[in-house]
Amino acid sequence: MKINTLSLSDFRNYHEESVEFGSGVNIICGDNAQGKTNILEAVHMFSMGKSNRTPRDSELIRHGCSGAEIFMEYTAFDRDCGLKIRLDRGKRKSILYNEIPLKKISELLGKFNAVYFGPELLGLVRNGPGGRRRNLDMVISQLRPNYFSAVSELRKIVDSKNALLKMQSPNKTMLEIMNKKLTDISSEIIVYRCEFAKRLMAEAREIQYDISGGREELSYRYMSSVGRISMEEIPTKQEIREMFMARLSKNEKRELEYHETLISPHREDVCFDINGKDARAFASQGQQKTVVLVEKLAEARLIKNETGETPLLLLDDIMSELDRKRQAFVLGNISGMQIIITCTDIDDMTEAITDDSNIVHIDNGSIV
Repeated sequence: MKINTLSLSDFRNYHEESVEFGSGVNIICGDNAQGKTNILEAVHMFSMGKSNRTPRDSELIRHGCSGAEIFMEYTAFDRDCGLKIRLDRGKRKSILYNEIPLKKISELLGKFNAVYFGPELLGLVRNGPGGRRRNLDMVISQLRPNYFSAVSELRKIVDSKNALLKMQSPNKTMLEIMNKKLTDISSEIIVYRCEFAKRLMAEAREIQYDISGGREELSYRYMSSVGRISMEEIPTKQEIREMFMARLSKNEKRELEYHETLISPHREDVCFDINGKDARAFASQGQQKTVVLVEKLAEARLIKNETGETPLLLLDDIMSELDRKRQAFVLGNISGMQIIITCTDIDDMTEAITDDSNIVHIDNGSIV
């Protein structure tokens, strides 16, 4: 996939701007707080239909404006395509694909794929499970729109069940209905996650082996509501369903006591191990950064293997966070990909710049 142009209208700190991109390395340079990351945010929105920085669309509209619009022209599957997202205060956002309105976000997924890597993700290993879940969900959703719908449905079911559990005397019949719905959707989500985590692990293990000179083996553990699930032998959907029902029954009193859904995929985790040891507890800061870097490169490989199209790689001021060895490894593994990199100092990007690199300078929401 190749993005050709991006147009911004009253998006974040931009009034009316348009950016043209080359097919290889694109470097967006400027001081802090000038709008570099906002460009990556806009591009990434076309892959997921929502911001990767805020859940509130209103924050994306330029101060004092009633609405915002972003438009992208790109090439995918040997076709020239256009995507437009319109945001208006107090209204539902509209998404158009080749001028055709899309009724829901799941219809957008898969039309444009991007992998984002920013400094805030360097804590993916050491921080809580929420970030790791969201990261995995984001990859799967781009490849399986039905999964995105399932996760959205899970949130609604959990919210409904929580409201029921907060009642003084929850209706037992309604709880049984909620638990059946929760079991059905949870077994589907867990299978999706485990299967994709297994495939990601295969790609990541190979990359980790290369970057460590064969000294480190990376593996994943999926910590489910039903217990730890081996990546080598994933249970069937029916087996997980039975395990989930048993765990729900066992924790029924606890959920009534805490007035909260305790058994659900929204509480699960994907953990990273290096040479069989928990990377969160035993890996150095450098090793943890490497694991996240490897994860992102593995995501790009998996998307290409699934779709036949190389995703766009978005690197938000990440090179300054990596030592020279890791910088060199990134640059050595992104050949053939279109990349957008942000930086504050162009001198830091000398190794990334080639004869056909496209360099864009940003100053206070304007291209100079």
